[in-house]
Amino acid sequence: MKKRAILTIATIGYLSYLQLFASQNLPMPSAQAEPLINPHLGTLCKAAAAISFGRNFKIMQLDKVDEQGVAWVHYLRPSDHSRWAVRCRLQGDRVIWMSDNPDSSGRWRDGPEDEKLTWQIRNDKLTMKLTYPDGSGDEQTFRLE
Repeated sequence: MKKRAILTIATIGYLSYLQLFASQNLPMPSAQAEPLINPHLGTLCKAAAAISFGRNFKIMQLDKVDEQGVAWVHYLRPSDHSRWAVRCRLQGDRVIWMSDNPDSSGRWRDGPEDEKLTWQIRNDKLTMKLTYPDGSGDEQTFRLE
């Protein structure tokens, strides 16, 4: 009889706890957290494409930023109006990109033989630095949109 009473009390306590928790309308923790997406990801991708391809930042167009934290950017080459597109994602202070053209979708440029694109934001200025494996490169500053 004593075991049954203890079991009943424990069950009532647990059910009360569940009812209280449910009445709070608290979100249940998900098994997989959503990635945190940098609010400047689109601008970072546009700047990375501009410095990588020697193009004007102003011709870069942001198509979208998806829920996986990948930005999709394209530009029209002024000389022949052909469309060129890239995808970008962030890895710390690095922008990792890949080509995303209909006839040739590329690979993520994150190997030791690839150039490195690093970024820094201060006030309303974005500085993008391009460094090739031999140490040469370029650095440009862009105004944040």
